Amino acid sequence: MNSIMTDEEFLRQAKAWADRVRAQSRAAAAAFPNGKKTATRTYKTGRYAGKTEGRLHSKTGYVLRKRYGDLEAVSFRMPVHGIFREYGVGNGQPRHGAATKSGRAASGKIYIRRTPSDWFHNPLERNIDALGDLVADYYGDKVLVEFRKLDTNTANTASHEGVL
Repeated sequence: MNSIMTDEEFLRQAKAWADRVRAQSRAAAAAFPNGKKTATRTYKTGRYAGKTEGRLHSKTGYVLRKRYGDLEAVSFRMPVHGIFREYGVGNGQPRHGAATKSGRAASGKIYIRRTPSDWFHNPLERNIDALGDLVADYYGDKVLVEFRKLDTNTANTASHEGVL
């Protein structure tokens, strides 16, 4: 018989799942043919002057958020340019030539040829079923433990026998 999953074991397995997704997305980001040649880049001019950003594959991480002692969410953190790379946008180029946020009509103009890359979404999609199975096992075990605590066959049935 399988053992009941504890809170610590669930947290450990959720962390291992997040590590696996992060490792796969980092490997995909490191495989980009073009990118930063140094570990960080500091903008010299323009709107982001003075800001420093690191390589995408080294700055991708995650946070496990808990509420009332239970794991509530797994949040992945990445630099903003990681989202731009995922959608194939940036420097004024809208996604597929269509303005997605402003609500304006699509112009169809292509300023700079950019291609979307599923560097993050693809590893997440490949592993989401494993997280679903993990959550189902953990909360199924919690329900089973609570169900076993219920005393369904003793006092309640004896008091209701004369009613029918």
